[in-house]
Amino acid sequence: MNKTREMVESSLLMALAVVLFLAGYVLPVVGMIFSLVCPAPLVVLGLRHSMARSVLGVFVASILVSAFTGVTGGLFFLLGFGILGVGLGILAKRLNSSVEILLWGVLVSLAGKLLLMVLVAKITGVNPMGLGPEEVGSVIDSVLAVYQRMGMSPETLATAEKQIRSTLSLLPYVFPALLIMASALDCFLSYVVSRSVLKRIGRGVLPPVPALSYWRFPRNLFWALLVAVLLSMAAYIENVPPVIPRIGLNLRILVMILFYLQGLAVAWAFMCVKKAPKILRFIGVFLTLFVPLLTQLAVILGIIDMWFDIRSKFRR
Repeated sequence: MNKTREMVESSLLMALAVVLFLAGYVLPVVGMIFSLVCPAPLVVLGLRHSMARSVLGVFVASILVSAFTGVTGGLFFLLGFGILGVGLGILAKRLNSSVEILLWGVLVSLAGKLLLMVLVAKITGVNPMGLGPEEVGSVIDSVLAVYQRMGMSPETLATAEKQIRSTLSLLPYVFPALLIMASALDCFLSYVVSRSVLKRIGRGVLPPVPALSYWRFPRNLFWALLVAVLLSMAAYIENVPPVIPRIGLNLRILVMILFYLQGLAVAWAFMCVKKAPKILRFIGVFLTLFVPLLTQLAVILGIIDMWFDIRSKFRR
């Protein structure tokens, strides 16, 4: 590829990423779809061009976004999408396993989000890791207004307000776990969408992600769960720094999510063996997200599978 063609292609990819981001920034609902596709041109940029050209392209694209949306929008594009997209492309050139690419991609996404929060806090003076009384009150008023239009009784509204206040008061304590979860989801969706787009346009290849029925996590997670429980119990000991039980709480949340994913993998594999229609499989996954009892059953199923490998039994 000659230099002129490289410059033209990188400029087109950069411009496409900017257009997709601005479309997602302006359009309220459909914009979410554009946001998912936004990293795809940047992944192609990282796959087909040198690191220096890719990084330069992302910075130029961020300047263009800043011209339309302001400095905050440019930072959000750079640290939320630019670094992740180009990073996935660069990682894909050096690694052959989708799992390795995703693991490193999660770290890149997490680093970008942490840096973005620090810069936003410096610019706006607002701490993204905590909600002040005004923000909490605004969120509660908005939710209660929706509930009131749905015809809820005053007693139900009072109960809902207590639950919302309890949840919002917990957010600052579990914010690290939520940030890691958001980084993992962001990286996974960007990878899957980018791979689908790349397959269609024939501009590079990303390794396939293993099927859900084959997802498996190491048994060492039980040690992490034990550490999380011990750290959480430190809250009942006098003169223990508050950060220690908070670390235990966040670690326990992350470990439970991995147990839940392994349980989903078991259920998905079982439905595949029984040749259940895909629509039923997706309905089952959807129900486990919103029915607490099914969520707990998935966690238990994941724990059992880690020790006894029940998937190998019903696959026979």
